[in-house]
Amino acid sequence: MDAARRRLMRALPAAAAAMAAVLAVAKPARAATSVAELVLACDLTPGPAMRAVGNAYGNTAGVRVNVFPTEPGLILPQLERSVQNDIVVVRVATLDAAVQAGAVAAGAARGAWSNRLVVAVKRGAPAAQGKPIAVCDPSPASDIDGPAILARLGLLPTAVQGVIDTDTVVALLLDGTARAGLLHMTDVRAHPALDVIRVVPDDIQPPIAYAAAVTNLARRPNPADLVDFLVTGRATALLVAHGLEKSS
Repeated sequence: MDAARRRLMRALPAAAAAMAAVLAVAKPARAATSVAELVLACDLTPGPAMRAVGNAYGNTAGVRVNVFPTEPGLILPQLERSVQNDIVVVRVATLDAAVQAGAVAAGAARGAWSNRLVVAVKRGAPAAQGKPIAVCDPSPASDIDGPAILARLGLLPTAVQGVIDTDTVVALLLDGTARAGLLHMTDVRAHPALDVIRVVPDDIQPPIAYAAAVTNLARRPNPADLVDFLVTGRATALLVAHGLEKSS
């Protein structure tokens, strides 16, 4: 036992030296990859558009923009519970509620974009009248009353499959379960295999209106610069390409 202990004691200095050498190499590598970061929370459907703008801004400013698309009903509770989001791009009604809750300063809103509802199909899919139209049921995850909109469009009676959100509508279209779906223009632009066959008129369902703001929880450097970028011509072109319209 004593011999074994002596061998262990002799080995410890060499092991410590080896670990020190590893740490000496690792520390500079970690420091070299550190960059400034911002966190942007947005509704689910404009997520791809916000990522495109975040990437464009990051490439110019040297800032990593982490975009977190979130169910529309969850962003305000996050802010109320001090989940740190530097910037939010949300429905105007949500932003107004955030101001009332003290999570966003009054007058902080910038930009104005809208997202239309459309009826879409999978490109090249054969007509299948027996399959349902996929729509969102009204819920905290989606405030779209899909069946009611179909009724006003004159698309009822027909088979309808109610789902929780437009991501599920997209999935049902792509796998052929549904013959058509009610979803946002941004959903269609994010999936090139989909085609719009009908735009929902404003008098049936107005487009969803979004705005951006820096939150009162922001602690990272200069989030207002990203919000300013969102209203530039370069960012507007990206947002329009991803299905958002610039509101007057």
